[in-house]
Amino acid sequence: MIFKLVYPLLIILFFISTFINKNNLFNDINSSVDNFNIRFNKDIQTLKNEIDFLDATKKSLPFENYTVAENIIYFDIDGSGVYFKNITSHPNQFNFYNLKEAKENLNSKFNNSLLFIVYNNIRSLKNDRKVIYTDDFSQTWVKVLQKGALSFDVFQNKRSISRNNTEFALYNLYTDRAHDKEMFTIIFPEYDYFNNSQKLRALWYFDFDPNFFAKNTNKLKSILGLNTYIIDGEYKVVYSTDKKHSKTIESIQDFYVFPLEKTNYKILIEKEGVFQLIKTKEIFILTFIILLIFYINKKEKLKKELLSLKILNKIKSELLLREPLTALYNRYFLQEKIIFPIKNCGVVLLDIDYFKNINDSFGHDRGDLVLKAVSNCIKLVSIGNADALRWGGEEFLIIFKDTDKEKLLNKVHTLQILIRNLNIIDNYKITASFGVIYTDIEDKNSFYSAVSKADKNLYTAKKTGRDKIVAF
Repeated sequence: MIFKLVYPLLIILFFISTFINKNNLFNDINSSVDNFNIRFNKDIQTLKNEIDFLDATKKSLPFENYTVAENIIYFDIDGSGVYFKNITSHPNQFNFYNLKEAKENLNSKFNNSLLFIVYNNIRSLKNDRKVIYTDDFSQTWVKVLQKGALSFDVFQNKRSISRNNTEFALYNLYTDRAHDKEMFTIIFPEYDYFNNSQKLRALWYFDFDPNFFAKNTNKLKSILGLNTYIIDGEYKVVYSTDKKHSKTIESIQDFYVFPLEKTNYKILIEKEGVFQLIKTKEIFILTFIILLIFYINKKEKLKKELLSLKILNKIKSELLLREPLTALYNRYFLQEKIIFPIKNCGVVLLDIDYFKNINDSFGHDRGDLVLKAVSNCIKLVSIGNADALRWGGEEFLIIFKDTDKEKLLNKVHTLQILIRNLNIIDNYKITASFGVIYTDIEDKNSFYSAVSKADKNLYTAKKTGRDKIVAF
């Protein structure tokens, strides 16, 4: 008796211990995410510092040796590209930012995940006159700029650049048209102030591949032992520690969700499983519980053996005698349970009309639903002194005992109407054909003879138009 009292107490202790572990883990998650955001903000500050450095070290160079392509004037300076779009007069000189040097410096800090640096100096948004500096000189940029403004949709998107977030913006994951690479952009706006009003003057674009998040995200997993994801505002996975992850998160219900500060990105951490909450203490309790259960089970072995005999009888009744899909009797029932003779017996053989067409047109799942529905109708009219069998495929056999012809036909007509009224498939009427015999059955041979006659009547019903009853 004492063991039965200790057993539930141990279970309660086990769950209390795992609950404490869960709280501790959640505290670790919160602390680790806070540190993640701190490191992320340091990375952003590094980029901001580089912009300040570039602005302080810019040079004035003469405007010469350029190429013209429609409304684009462009030229190469040491592998960096300078592009003027829609300008009406040529300046004598221009400011040059050594973006290649800045990129090489930053690559060492961001695990080479930095792809491109672009500076977009907006002359007039209305007339789309602008100058573009990139760390990569390529005529591909010319084609991109001829088709439209560089990331013109950024200016239209209030969530990207707003006066409430003038420090930086994190742009969603996309495939770059110029270089055909999957990347996201960290954008730093620059503003001019006129008469106490703020006006967008230029943008700095830092294009990164998803490995930008690798170091900090992998560190989160190593601390917590849980897979971590970074998703953008469209729920696209920017980076994940799970290499089998899908490209898009359909639901965030299975994750702890935290904001990536000052962005519309989110940090997702998978929710822990039970085994991740079990430590040494819980393993000891669990082992003791298992041993205790084994001991209690051994003492009650005799009771279980007696119970198993009842279960075996139930299995024989439910599994051996019944067909699993419809729960009607099967042919084995005829060998084991049916008793002859049967006086005043009605033998009904029915077949679902055009069942093959149902399977072919609507699928076998819908066909199975039709079989189950028809079986339920058969069960309704078979309540009482009748046995119903799934004879094979879409054929069913009903044996009515101690009945008369009028009652038998009423039952069959009722079944026909029930099947007609089934609404399993939209705009599709389900019907069945019936072959009926009324006779006395003396033994198994006369039973199969009656079934054969019912089958001939069923064949006549199907041949003459289906959804019919051919009786006697």
